[in-house]
Amino acid sequence: MVLSDNCTMVLSRQFMRLLLALAIIGATGGLRAQQTPATAAQVLVLVSRNVSDPWAAAEVSGMRQALAEAKPPIVPIVEYLDWQTSSGPDYEEKLATYYATKFAKRGVRVVIAAENAAVEFLLRRRDTLFPGAQAVMCGIPRFDERKRQPWSTGVLETSDPDGTFALALRLQPDLQRFIIIDDSSGAGATAKRMIEAAHPDASQRVQLELRRADTVQETYVAVEDLPPHSAVLLTKSRLVWKVAEGLRDHCTAPIYGTRSPTQLPGILGGSLLDGERQGRVAAQLALRLLAGENPADIPFEVGVPHRLVVDYGQLQRFGIPLTALPPGCEVLNRPLTYWEGHRAMLVASGGVIFALGSLVVGLLWQLRQKRAATLKLDHSHSLLSATFDSIADGVLVVDSDGKVANCNDRFLALWGIPPEISAEKDVSALLDFVASRVADPETFLKRVRQLYANPEIATTDLIEFKDGRVLERDSRPQMQGGEIVGRVSSFRDVTGRLRAEQERERLSAQLAQAQKMEALGTLAGGIAHDFNNMLTGILGCSMLARERLPATHPAVEELDHVITSGERASELVRQILAFSRKRPPEMKVVPIEPIVRETLKLLRATAPAGIELAAEIHPGVPPVFADSTQLHQVLLNLCTNGIQAMGRGPGELRVLLSSADAPRELRGAHPGLPAGPLVSLAISDTGHGMDAATLARAFEPFYSTKATGEGTGLGLAVVH
Repeated sequence: MVLSDNCTMVLSRQFMRLLLALAIIGATGGLRAQQTPATAAQVLVLVSRNVSDPWAAAEVSGMRQALAEAKPPIVPIVEYLDWQTSSGPDYEEKLATYYATKFAKRGVRVVIAAENAAVEFLLRRRDTLFPGAQAVMCGIPRFDERKRQPWSTGVLETSDPDGTFALALRLQPDLQRFIIIDDSSGAGATAKRMIEAAHPDASQRVQLELRRADTVQETYVAVEDLPPHSAVLLTKSRLVWKVAEGLRDHCTAPIYGTRSPTQLPGILGGSLLDGERQGRVAAQLALRLLAGENPADIPFEVGVPHRLVVDYGQLQRFGIPLTALPPGCEVLNRPLTYWEGHRAMLVASGGVIFALGSLVVGLLWQLRQKRAATLKLDHSHSLLSATFDSIADGVLVVDSDGKVANCNDRFLALWGIPPEISAEKDVSALLDFVASRVADPETFLKRVRQLYANPEIATTDLIEFKDGRVLERDSRPQMQGGEIVGRVSSFRDVTGRLRAEQERERLSAQLAQAQKMEALGTLAGGIAHDFNNMLTGILGCSMLARERLPATHPAVEELDHVITSGERASELVRQILAFSRKRPPEMKVVPIEPIVRETLKLLRATAPAGIELAAEIHPGVPPVFADSTQLHQVLLNLCTNGIQAMGRGPGELRVLLSSADAPRELRGAHPGLPAGPLVSLAISDTGHGMDAATLARAFEPFYSTKATGEGTGLGLAVVH
């Protein structure tokens, strides 16, 4: 394919814009990550800050360099937590959920945690997110050995403000005032104490002054109008790298620093803690762990070698000669030598001799560049096509006439479109096919016609399939040069998400019912307790009165009725109290078979003659861990309920005790059931059964289908 230079430039700019957009999408948001295939990961890096932070970038760069030097080279997975001061437990839970899914089957061997937030996150979440992984911690100024786990080691972050102060004394022999910028972290105060301890004599001669600056404006104010023979020290601050150059130009005194690269643009020099070096040391510790060393045997590395650095331009600005520099000091931004600065002119003076050769070389170079541009464009097209086909959503692109311009493989798979239809790109055949797959073809086709009639609208809707799947469709116009040239629709399978939401609603309803039952039980227990006290007095007085009267007294019969009614009420109170009682169960290993036989023996004495009681007990039923009193109460209430449902008979009550694997439908309804065989206790009767309305209220307290005075409505509630 041959393209003109202008066409090549236009296509390159458009493709670069697309790549930039994809890069921004991948680099922003609370969960920034480098995507890698779902294979075992040698090294995972958790960085507290975001991808745009220069300190974090320097640390990660040092780690990559050290790991790339391994044999074979190791490419780490880097996750930017983007931890802010406002990040709290909710944000941590989202991170944990995200990483639990992303690294569920990755088998991470070593985790490097950079900065405090990432270190604390790893200490809390390592066992659940990265079980078995060993850890290297870095970017922390101190670490409580009591928190150290046998699977961890690390390198401590140590600043060198006293080394920077020594450099300032050497470069400025007449130094009188040393201004230390402090913020809410207290790093400035710590630096002042370190300088006073390391240079007691010099700190007496030079005035050390702390100036608090928590904002950019306060930082600018802190360095204004400084007297002669002054200097400024920048300590650890996340504000500095954003305003370093402006701060340098605003300040009339030399500025020194303690960190690289964040402070380099604004300082004259210093003994600097270098983020890249710190990252290399942490990665080297990770390589030792991968080689088989025990992290518990590797002590925390205390300090990384600092860089002694000065800036040439700042030396010239303040008239400091190079001869004042200490040995081993790096000089940054040093101007080129005469040869380096005038090489083009010197080479041009001999260009006449080589004019013809240069022309030939230039032509060959242009031809090569054009060929490289063509190959680069082909590569870009190939990359875009691969990206288009690799995304998880199905994508369909139609032009302004409604014809299919493109679609990815995921779209074809979601809709099950056969190859012959996708190859022809026949819109009518495609619409007919997809309409045959959805649950409501008419509504689907009507929606498609509305999108054709209104190309400027952006919509999101759900499409239900006949097979039960649900797709979420997001359709938006495709713009080019401010005009609509087509429409892009993406399709995502949300069946699992919707089912999860339905299950959540079902569980919420169950919770509400349980809370209602608990509230009713509490209310009933309170009323029954007071009522029981009243019944005690009524029954006691009635019995005493009856004993004092002769048997022929006309009030004896009425007192018998009172006593009978009181005893019936007392029984009702006992059931209510049993229903509302909240004593903890006495759990122990108990066999069920004796409880079943004892209950049936008790029921045979009271059951009507027309009711047959049968027990089917399989041999070898193992014991269970339960409260035997509760088991007895459940069995007795269920059997009594079944007997009452059959009236005087004829009928049969059957109790089945067995041990077997749970049916598939039961495990589907109760996913929390343990694996293996379960003990099953089933009670059945030949009564009239319950309709749907009765079944829905069967376990409600005080609900009964019996006539007034025949039931309390508490039997099944106690069972529940």
